[in-house]
Amino acid sequence: MFRYLIYPTFFTGASTVFFLLISLDINSLISSLTSILALGSVVYFLEKLLPYDPNWNRNIGDLSADILHNLVNFLLIYLSFTSLKFFRSIIPLPSVWPENLPYFLQVLLAGLYVDFGMYWVHRLSHSFPFLWKLHSVHHSSERLYWLNGEKRHPIHAILEGSPGILLVLLLGASSEIVLGWLTILSLHLMFQHGNMDYKAGILKKFFSVAELHRWHHRKKYRETQVNYGAVFSFWDRMFGSLQKEEGFVTGAAVGLEREKSFPKDYLGQLTEPFR
Repeated sequence: MFRYLIYPTFFTGASTVFFLLISLDINSLISSLTSILALGSVVYFLEKLLPYDPNWNRNIGDLSADILHNLVNFLLIYLSFTSLKFFRSIIPLPSVWPENLPYFLQVLLAGLYVDFGMYWVHRLSHSFPFLWKLHSVHHSSERLYWLNGEKRHPIHAILEGSPGILLVLLLGASSEIVLGWLTILSLHLMFQHGNMDYKAGILKKFFSVAELHRWHHRKKYRETQVNYGAVFSFWDRMFGSLQKEEGFVTGAAVGLEREKSFPKDYLGQLTEPFR
């Protein structure tokens, strides 16, 4: 029962903390960072308490680069938020966005657009060579744990989020709505890549949890062409890319299948796609 309660309890709890802080008029960036750090601490503890693969808890020379990836990508999120807020203030756009809805419903609606865009950019990144080279930074991880979710080449992170975010902004959503969804996305990615032996049960029909996403990180390239969804799993069901069979994907089965080992240092990972 504890395994089945982990995901809904802690993901919902961290999301509630974020929305509660927003309702108390706490600064959006502070609210986002607080909920992310709080959940990160919980997930880190759960990985030690109930690991899916104990070997994935060992630092294999990748920890410092993964920390830098997280810091840089979080910085990108916050810089984007500040920039979008500035441009919205100087470039008024006609709005068809349902601003009368409660904040959390607006965030969820924006999330549907953003996640749909991320699904297709992610899927195309497994088909076009240059996009794959950028995306391979994410797939280079030889273990899955909570920091892997934000281990992305910054160029690919921008490309992946831009279609949905731009559409939402053109429809008239505020930058606070976009930041709200990016916060929820960051919280979810900790569970999607987390080294926790939790079960999602029926929630797998709606959310792309670790049980589904581990299939996507298998080492053989042809076996990664499944389960592209960032937060929602129903895109994979709708577009025929869902792999839902149960299976145990161990440490040796994830990573990249290539002759030359992938760089483990941060700068090396940023430049590798251009070699």
